Amino acid sequence: MKPKINDTVQLTQALPLEHLSVGTIGVVVAAFSEPEEAYEIEFTDERGETLAQVALRPTQFVVVA
Repeated sequence: MKPKINDTVQLTQALPLEHLSVGTIGVVVAAFSEPEEAYEIEFTDERGETLAQVALRPTQFVVVA
């Protein structure tokens, strides 16, 4: 399933530099097709404050319902 803007996603790979672990939930905020398929994902805390916003390849996360 191809991710879309506002889809909820879950990390399948830890991102230690961003202090994000496998299973962390985020939201797709942008999609890129060049130079390769990638998605900007925003991760927030329970108050809605941004923890990290990173570009990821589709192999690094899954879309959750």
